[in-house]
Amino acid sequence: MGRLRQSQSCEKLMHPFEETISIVGPVVGGIIALAIFFKLLNKTASSSDSPTRIAFKGVLDDETLATVHVTGGKTFEDVRLIGFTDSSSVKGPFPYELNGMVILEHRDGRRTMIQAKSIRMIEVARKPG
Repeated sequence: MGRLRQSQSCEKLMHPFEETISIVGPVVGGIIALAIFFKLLNKTASSSDSPTRIAFKGVLDDETLATVHVTGGKTFEDVRLIGFTDSSSVKGPFPYELNGMVILEHRDGRRTMIQAKSIRMIEVARKPG
């Protein structure tokens, strides 16, 4: 009879523990699953750290030289448009202020980043032939 009372009291002591674990366990498991998911998502997103390349068939490609006119009267002559910094992603290799910029490459290899919204006109020379 003494053993029966002991087992009944153990069951009563275990009940709050089991109730707490049944609530806290799934919450902790969900947090861990989400942390792993976002870590994997970040790894796949960071693998595409290169700028977004642009090309317009027949007009503008990687090798076409252009003259870019920006607001304020500044002109970039004989440059290639390399691409854009990705502004669609909140996280990325660039700080927020550098998102949505156009990357221009000069003939001597220098690169210039300008805000895409400051471009007023792009002139493309006629292709020989």
